[in-house]
Amino acid sequence: MAIVTLKPAPLIKSGELTREFVEAYAVAQGDPEWLAARRLEALRVFRDTPAPQRSDELWRRVDLSTFKLDQVIPAISAGVSFAPGAFDDLANTLAESASNSPGWMLHVDGGHVQHSLASDLMAQGVIFTDLATAAREHAEVLEKYFMTESVKLTDSYFAAMHGIFARGGVVLIVPKGVTIQAPLRAVTRMTAGHRTEFHHTLIVLEEGAQATLVEDYAALGDATAMQPQALVNGAVEIILGKDSKLDYVSIQDWARNVYNFTTERAHLGEGSTLHWVVGGMGSKFTKTLLEADMLGARSTALLSGVFFSDGKQQMHIDTQQNHIAPGCKSDLLYKNALRDDSRTVWRGNIRVFPGAQKTDGYQANRNLQLSHRSRADSIPGLEIEADDVRCTHGSTVGQIEQEPMFYMATRGVPEVDARRLVVEGFFAPVIDRIPLEETRDRLVEEISRKIG
Repeated sequence: MAIVTLKPAPLIKSGELTREFVEAYAVAQGDPEWLAARRLEALRVFRDTPAPQRSDELWRRVDLSTFKLDQVIPAISAGVSFAPGAFDDLANTLAESASNSPGWMLHVDGGHVQHSLASDLMAQGVIFTDLATAAREHAEVLEKYFMTESVKLTDSYFAAMHGIFARGGVVLIVPKGVTIQAPLRAVTRMTAGHRTEFHHTLIVLEEGAQATLVEDYAALGDATAMQPQALVNGAVEIILGKDSKLDYVSIQDWARNVYNFTTERAHLGEGSTLHWVVGGMGSKFTKTLLEADMLGARSTALLSGVFFSDGKQQMHIDTQQNHIAPGCKSDLLYKNALRDDSRTVWRGNIRVFPGAQKTDGYQANRNLQLSHRSRADSIPGLEIEADDVRCTHGSTVGQIEQEPMFYMATRGVPEVDARRLVVEGFFAPVIDRIPLEETRDRLVEEISRKIG
């Protein structure tokens, strides 16, 4: 890949990001003409979109006063260049652990390192590759879906910014009637010296297709080490055809210097089923906008989440369950554990559109405070514009009950082990839904580490 050196250009004022900068960035990524043009369209939208303000409902509980965008964006490299064999050990470890998987992929610092896909799936027309390769070799399908149907450039300030710089990530296209039996895996790592990440995930399942994808985002090295501010701005697009079925798992454990913004949306076709599991352990600050749109009748969205914050971490999660077609079901269960001075905000909404009769919608947010100094805000909501529906919601905030702690103490269980068992039991209903044992074990290990 050609490497183009760009002069630092502050981006805190959108007018200072020039067309020439974006054109040079597109050249450095090796973009085909259509993708370069879409980046320029994203630049136009970005310039016309105001930055988030505390007066906006979605952002009024967010304090970004410590985030210095103009210190982060100039760190964007035009291209990603690795020393030969720099991550061979990491790739070999992944290949070994994924030996039973039909496909796996590794990215580091936004650059594609290696990937593999079983020959029988390739013969059936399955596409499982990185964004840059898909843009060159599968331009027709990528141009059709990339930030046009689910996540759009006009969704927000950060969505438009993502459209300018998107790179790396995963493109998964499963043709009609194809079933992928075992989970596909995608691993993304960010080194301590890297400052920006713009991964993009696009999943398209055609009619009757089935697949499972597990994505794992984390820092390379000590995630708690002090580093200059870094930015992650990701997007996830999921498009499910009639009677298709997708299990999608996304777990992040970014370093504690990362400000993490993601825009994620799924479009569900008639009779399709989505089981979407998300987890958040890392970052300094996370703001996620996650939405499931049930566009086809009798579609089902099952949404699960597990989040554990400590120190001064902040995690803000906004979820939207949109029932647009009749006879659809959505079920959301998000669980948060908090310790030290951390804070979580979950703001969820179920919206039932006119004509979406026979809707069955549910959402629940459970919060476990392990410190009196932590704070959990839980804000469920309903908007119902149809009359034959069943929609319920609930949220709880509480601390560890003394009865189980006393019970374990009387049987000689040390306090720290007792707390760990209680927290693991709290998260177990969500963790057990993850289809990959290695990912489940990793989450349990991280939970144990956070408990101390």
